[in-house]
Amino acid sequence: MSKYLLEYSSKVVESPILSKVIIDTGVLINVLRADIEHEKASIVVDILHDEDRVIERFKESGVRVRKLDENIKKDIENCIDCGACISVCPTEAIYFTKDWSIEVDKGECIRCGACVLACPMKALAIQER
Repeated sequence: MSKYLLEYSSKVVESPILSKVIIDTGVLINVLRADIEHEKASIVVDILHDEDRVIERFKESGVRVRKLDENIKKDIENCIDCGACISVCPTEAIYFTKDWSIEVDKGECIRCGACVLACPMKALAIQER
Protein backbone atom coordinates (compact mmCIF):
# COMPACT_ATOMS: atom_id res chain seq x y z
CA MET A 1 0.00 0.00 0.00
CA SER A 2 1.54 3.29 -1.14
CA LYS A 3 0.46 6.90 -1.15
CA TYR A 4 0.23 8.92 -4.34
CA LEU A 5 -0.61 12.49 -5.26
CA LEU A 6 -3.05 12.71 -8.16
CA GLU A 7 -3.10 16.07 -9.89
CA TYR A 8 -6.01 16.81 -12.20
CA SER A 9 -5.74 19.64 -14.74
CA SER A 10 -8.62 21.84 -15.87
CA LYS A 11 -9.08 19.54 -18.87
CA VAL A 12 -10.01 16.50 -16.77
CA VAL A 13 -11.11 17.84 -13.37
CA GLU A 14 -14.81 17.37 -14.11
CA SER A 15 -14.43 13.76 -15.31
CA PRO A 16 -15.18 10.85 -12.94
CA ILE A 17 -11.69 9.43 -13.46
CA LEU A 18 -11.23 8.05 -9.94
CA SER A 19 -14.46 6.08 -10.18
CA LYS A 20 -13.61 4.79 -13.64
CA VAL A 21 -10.16 3.61 -12.53
CA ILE A 22 -11.66 1.76 -9.55
CA ILE A 23 -14.29 0.10 -11.73
CA ASP A 24 -11.84 -0.74 -14.56
CA THR A 25 -9.13 -2.19 -12.31
CA GLY A 26 -11.18 -3.53 -9.42
CA VAL A 27 -8.57 -2.07 -7.07
CA LEU A 28 -9.70 -0.30 -3.92
CA ILE A 29 -8.35 3.22 -3.57
CA ASN A 30 -8.54 5.08 -0.28
CA VAL A 31 -8.84 8.87 -0.56
CA LEU A 32 -6.84 10.48 2.27
CA ARG A 33 -7.10 14.14 1.31
CA ALA A 34 -8.68 16.06 -1.52
CA ASP A 35 -8.47 19.65 -2.66
CA ILE A 36 -10.86 20.09 -5.56
CA GLU A 37 -11.51 23.37 -7.32
CA HIS A 38 -13.19 24.35 -10.56
CA GLU A 39 -9.99 24.35 -12.61
CA LYS A 40 -7.78 21.81 -10.82
CA ALA A 41 -7.70 19.13 -8.17
CA SER A 42 -5.14 17.34 -6.08
CA ILE A 43 -6.04 14.13 -4.31
CA VAL A 44 -3.85 12.07 -2.01
CA VAL A 45 -4.71 8.37 -2.19
CA ASP A 46 -3.57 5.01 -0.88
CA ILE A 47 -3.53 2.40 -3.63
CA LEU A 48 -4.07 -0.95 -1.95
CA HIS A 49 -2.51 -3.25 -4.58
CA ASP A 50 -1.69 -3.57 -8.28
CA GLU A 51 -0.20 -0.07 -8.19
CA ASP A 52 1.43 -0.10 -11.62
CA ARG A 53 -1.80 -0.91 -13.44
CA VAL A 54 -3.76 1.71 -11.48
CA ILE A 55 -1.14 4.40 -12.04
CA GLU A 56 -1.08 3.65 -15.75
CA ARG A 57 -4.89 4.05 -15.95
CA PHE A 58 -4.69 7.45 -14.21
CA LYS A 59 -1.95 8.61 -16.57
CA GLU A 60 -3.93 7.43 -19.61
CA SER A 61 -6.82 9.57 -18.33
CA GLY A 62 -4.71 12.72 -18.13
CA VAL A 63 -3.95 12.71 -14.41
CA ARG A 64 -0.42 13.47 -13.24
CA VAL A 65 0.67 10.89 -10.65
CA ARG A 66 3.50 11.18 -8.15
CA LYS A 67 4.46 8.68 -5.46
CA LEU A 68 4.79 10.21 -2.00
CA ASP A 69 7.68 8.64 -0.16
CA GLU A 70 7.32 10.86 2.89
CA ASN A 71 4.19 12.37 4.36
CA ILE A 72 5.49 14.78 6.93
CA LYS A 73 8.96 16.26 6.70
CA LYS A 74 10.64 17.12 9.98
CA ASP A 75 13.21 19.92 10.09
CA ILE A 76 15.63 18.43 12.62
CA GLU A 77 17.36 21.79 13.04
CA ASN A 78 14.18 23.47 14.31
CA CYS A 79 12.31 20.61 16.00
CA ILE A 80 12.62 20.67 19.79
CA ASP A 81 10.72 17.35 20.20
CA CYS A 82 8.11 19.02 22.41
CA GLY A 83 5.33 16.60 21.43
CA ALA A 84 2.71 19.20 20.50
CA CYS A 85 2.23 17.35 17.22
CA ILE A 86 1.57 14.04 18.97
CA SER A 87 -1.50 15.23 20.81
CA VAL A 88 -3.31 16.43 17.67
CA CYS A 89 -2.56 13.49 15.35
CA PRO A 90 -5.88 11.71 14.69
CA THR A 91 -4.22 8.42 13.67
CA GLU A 92 -1.48 8.37 16.31
CA ALA A 93 1.10 8.30 13.51
CA ILE A 94 3.45 10.59 15.45
CA TYR A 95 5.16 9.25 18.54
CA PHE A 96 8.17 9.58 20.80
CA THR A 97 11.06 7.19 20.23
CA LYS A 98 13.07 5.68 23.10
CA ASP A 99 15.37 8.72 23.10
CA TRP A 100 12.34 11.09 23.26
CA SER A 101 12.65 12.36 19.72
CA ILE A 102 9.62 12.68 17.45
CA GLU A 103 9.05 10.06 14.74
CA VAL A 104 6.32 9.81 12.08
CA ASP A 105 4.94 6.44 10.95
CA LYS A 106 4.41 7.16 7.27
CA GLY A 107 2.11 4.18 6.91
CA GLU A 108 -0.33 5.59 9.46
CA CYS A 109 -0.10 9.26 8.47
CA ILE A 110 -3.07 10.53 6.45
CA ARG A 111 -1.49 13.91 5.66
CA CYS A 112 -4.21 15.92 7.39
CA GLY A 113 -1.77 18.65 8.41
CA ALA A 114 -2.93 18.94 12.03
CA CYS A 115 0.63 18.41 13.27
CA VAL A 116 1.98 21.10 10.97
CA LEU A 117 -0.46 23.64 12.41
CA ALA A 118 0.24 22.55 15.99
CA CYS A 119 4.04 22.76 15.79
CA PRO A 120 5.17 25.87 17.69
CA MET A 121 8.57 25.78 15.98
CA LYS A 122 7.19 25.38 12.42
CA ALA A 123 9.45 22.35 12.10
CA LEU A 124 6.95 20.14 10.28
CA ALA A 125 5.72 20.36 6.69
CA ILE A 126 3.58 18.22 4.42
CA GLN A 127 5.57 16.79 1.52
CA GLU A 128 4.16 18.38 -1.60
CA ARG A 129 6.81 17.83 -4.24
